[in-house]
Amino acid sequence: MKYLSLFLSIFLLTPDLTAQQAPVSGEMRSWTDATGRSIKASLQGFKDKDNLILKLEDGRLVPYPVEKLGPADQAFAVEAYSKQPAGDAIDWKTPKQSQNYVIRGLTRQNAPGFISTQSGWEYRIKSIEARLQYKGEKEIASGNVVAYFYDRDGKLIEKVAKPPRRQNEDRVYVNALDSFEKGELVEAYFPLTPFLEETGWATVLIAFGDAGDYSVDTMPAGSYENLAFDEKKAVFPAWEADQSTSPAAPAAPAKVNLEVRRIREEIFKDSLIFNGDYQSRKPCVGAEVRVTGEIAPGDGSVKLYAFDKTGKLAGSRMNPSSAEIDGTGTYVGRPRIANDDWHPVYFALDGTMEGNTYPTYVVVFAFGGKTTAAIQSSNNSVLEALDFPEKGQLSK
Repeated sequence: MKYLSLFLSIFLLTPDLTAQQAPVSGEMRSWTDATGRSIKASLQGFKDKDNLILKLEDGRLVPYPVEKLGPADQAFAVEAYSKQPAGDAIDWKTPKQSQNYVIRGLTRQNAPGFISTQSGWEYRIKSIEARLQYKGEKEIASGNVVAYFYDRDGKLIEKVAKPPRRQNEDRVYVNALDSFEKGELVEAYFPLTPFLEETGWATVLIAFGDAGDYSVDTMPAGSYENLAFDEKKAVFPAWEADQSTSPAAPAAPAKVNLEVRRIREEIFKDSLIFNGDYQSRKPCVGAEVRVTGEIAPGDGSVKLYAFDKTGKLAGSRMNPSSAEIDGTGTYVGRPRIANDDWHPVYFALDGTMEGNTYPTYVVVFAFGGKTTAAIQSSNNSVLEALDFPEKGQLSK
């Protein structure tokens, strides 16, 4: 034991040993590290495949990295780990549900009345309805309702952090679902937008609760194992997410091509948000954008910059305006990219830009880690001569 203090100097003591796998051996043996130092201890189990748990002669339990052992003991540890009993496997179809926040069921139906979407207020849109009930001790409790939509491969398409605003049939606003009265049964609606339909959503997961106390449900029912959601650890306590602190390599830009066309100043014949309200026949700048290539569905970013005759930046819009198309009740705004269709965008010339005339407009479109821009100018300005924040990001 002369090397005990030296050997222990590279152990990391931890209180989290009770959740480790069952002991594989109670036999006391000599362990030697890569420098030749030795101690006697029994193998009690593994924290994970890279860290074993040793019991010292004085009864203390300590974890130790397998990679710091000498070659012979590394081989012993690897073999012992391979013989570990599987233990209690996680039942991925049976999450630990909250007793306070209860999900009474999920259905697919038209939302009653009007509901706010990215495209504007829509009437009786197809939605996922979640029936919820708080059953805790408080008379009124805070809570969150989150929806996750996945494709057929279990890849997350969209996370909706809370149900959107809603109005009943009489256009009266329904209370926001951020607090819940004890015993009251309430409904939350998450619209099945064209974006979700076009991306082929296959599974929805609803999480309901607060402060680590959650219930979850999916439609259709199935395993939660391959689904990514923020509340996973709360409802599967035995699950260990990857806690690696190694910096991830920067994601490579998607293999996509971006296009912008048909930039024009016009009077929009239908209605768009102009100075805060939907108004008809108002001035705007319109354009069309699209993505081709290996498209991973998501939101596109489109911005407008206006320049005066000297080439000085005179105005900007950081997002397209919500606008109704051809009086059909279909609204557009920020483009949600699911395929290689062209997406119309409109920027209201309101506020400080109202009543002004600009010879040059630049539309900047970003998606999938790439950025492009296009120009429309009546005084022959060129893109290279103009300054705007994204200029250095333009894809070659």
